[in-house]
Amino acid sequence: MNHNDPLDGVKLEQILTELEAKLGWRKMGELLNIRCFMDKPSLKSSLRFMRKTPWARSKTEVLYLKVFFSDHPATTLLIRKNITRQREASAQLSEKSDAFAWPSLKDKQTDN
Repeated sequence: MNHNDPLDGVKLEQILTELEAKLGWRKMGELLNIRCFMDKPSLKSSLRFMRKTPWARSKTEVLYLKVFFSDHPATTLLIRKNITRQREASAQLSEKSDAFAWPSLKDKQTDN
């Protein structure tokens, strides 16, 4: 067990359960701008979404660290790592989205 990492050994379900108990779904949704916390929230649906969506999980982990471990010496470093990971994932998505462009109708040549 790594004692410098407050997230070590903490499961996603525990993170969501503790945040929901402390803040509530609506407040979590407002703070993180994640719709699954505001539109018919449940632990099961939130877990499913978080497991499929790395950026949302990362934002939720950062909130958990800020709420429960703000005094822990490793928290700032972990938050910075999470933010860097989010930025890298966003950059990869934007690079991938540039890989394909729908052809324009103007680009087609007509034989008329």
